[in-house]
Amino acid sequence: MKIGKFKIRRKALSPVIATLLMVAIAVAAAIITYVWAMGLLGGLMGTGGAQTKEQLILENYNWKDPAGKLAFVLRNVGSSKVTVAAGYLEGIALTGVGGATESIDVGGTKSYTDIGQPVGFTGTDGASYVLKIVTASGATFTYSIVKGKAG
Repeated sequence: MKIGKFKIRRKALSPVIATLLMVAIAVAAAIITYVWAMGLLGGLMGTGGAQTKEQLILENYNWKDPAGKLAFVLRNVGSSKVTVAAGYLEGIALTGVGGATESIDVGGTKSYTDIGQPVGFTGTDGASYVLKIVTASGATFTYSIVKGKAG
């Protein structure tokens, strides 16, 4: 169609340019996926996969002590020995949890008794709090526990 001096086309792009754009977008998406996957696999393999082999479960806990002392049992259900490095309650370090000698064999358990509340922590009965256990390899296990309860 011709209006005045200008010729107006109905096609926005030629089929060749449209095909090239689609190929470029597909290649860019493939590169982004490859970089993401290599970053994920590199992070898991950088520690020899130790963090994926370590699995701790909170078998039971008792936080009914009137003095606020906490007792809990961890079980290693993973495929490698676990060394507990530290424990935290609501982000505050727990004394008596962690150390180079605190290893839990595969299938074994470790009991922590009479763990006092961290300095500066005041909890209320019936409220849920976060207990974090960190291993020597850097794996973090998070559990929710309720003050004044046993589980």
